[in-house]
Amino acid sequence: PMADTEIQLWQTVAPVEFSPKVKDKTEAQSLLIAARQGAGYQVAGGQVSHALQNRATHVLMDYSQTACAIRYQIDGQWEQLPPIDRETGDAMLYALKQLAQLNPADRRSAQKGKIGAKLNKDKCDLTLQTQGVPTGERVLIKIDLEKVPFERLSDLGMRDKMVETFKTILNSDSNMVLVTAPKGGGLTTTWSIVLNVADKFVRDFQSFEDEDLAEPETINVNQNFFGGSTGMSLHERVRKAILKEPDVFVFPETPDPETMKLAVDQVAGNEKQIITRAVATSAIAGYVETLHRFPDQIGVLADKTDAVLAQKLVRRLCDQCKVGFQPPPQLLQQLGIPPGRVAELYQPFVLPPVEQQVDEQGRPAPIEPCPECNGRGYLGRVAIFELLRPGEQLKAAVKKSRDLGQLSQIAKSEGHKTLQAEAVLTVARGLTDLNELKRAFSGG
Repeated sequence: PMADTEIQLWQTVAPVEFSPKVKDKTEAQSLLIAARQGAGYQVAGGQVSHALQNRATHVLMDYSQTACAIRYQIDGQWEQLPPIDRETGDAMLYALKQLAQLNPADRRSAQKGKIGAKLNKDKCDLTLQTQGVPTGERVLIKIDLEKVPFERLSDLGMRDKMVETFKTILNSDSNMVLVTAPKGGGLTTTWSIVLNVADKFVRDFQSFEDEDLAEPETINVNQNFFGGSTGMSLHERVRKAILKEPDVFVFPETPDPETMKLAVDQVAGNEKQIITRAVATSAIAGYVETLHRFPDQIGVLADKTDAVLAQKLVRRLCDQCKVGFQPPPQLLQQLGIPPGRVAELYQPFVLPPVEQQVDEQGRPAPIEPCPECNGRGYLGRVAIFELLRPGEQLKAAVKKSRDLGQLSQIAKSEGHKTLQAEAVLTVARGLTDLNELKRAFSGG
């Protein structure tokens, strides 16, 4: 039958090279040899390669009785792919579980493991999570590229003026800087770039990390591990580090109150700094939630917090095919953009229906989708950044109140630009469009 000869997506690309996460080289080699002998090894290599070449960050596989449905997450949106038959899907999963050192025979329990993979020169880590469901099994593969494709804050979408302001605060002493983003909203990427742009030549940066949740290495940031095999608590770790007199305390996770007090005491009396991060939906929310975790030190923390960076990811318009249009005056007015400031806004190019794809004589003339973005209209994502610099009134108010609405009003009266206001600037700069903002801000 035809179906058997149809080419599957995993067959259209060169497969990735897998490398099991095993310290012992001989062991890793024998694991690879065993996996290669299975029928699903080629399928797994091709499917992961296809996902990578389509810029997928996640692959979701849902096994039913007869098939395996596959979806990719690209630029934060799920896209459905043609399903593969159950037999091929099973063989592929067997290979992936083998490589991740999970139990391939167990299709019911929740299992989690990691595999290294390489495509040409690009390396990545695959985190495999599997869980039995009534219909079969659900598998999520998270793809983390080793090389972050961004080096500067402007690469992520931060406006030049904000970059300057933020860098100045980041490189001054005696303050606290808080970096926030919603869950799954690019916090790790922004965090590593923030650490990269901080001036680490004249200051000694010490980062305090749970051994089991070690951060990627950053040049000139010294990692101090606690927990795991160290047998040390975070508090002990920080106390030990203080003897070396670090200039900057880096906390990838907000520390416990006792440890925070240690660090704050260092900062308060000396020209030192704390940089930490938290999951939050806006700068005000991050500021309030973080400070109120430390009721005993809220006064000094409110006074010392010089900057809270927040962000929201939206899809970036494809530069190759985006379409400019002249915005009607009432639209600009709604957006709060002064007349004459922006000559054109942009929107994604959408392929017209097939019956409208004709030449001047009315003969069919199919339009090719844009090769750059594959006809999606968007390519990659851009972060909308919000930089809160708490003024005196906000610092005074946050010590007494947790009311986000009221505190936002105070921040605005002190000149703070909200995420929404920054979002409009991102549209005005031609980086994204209004429909994408609507989707992102309505939680779509």
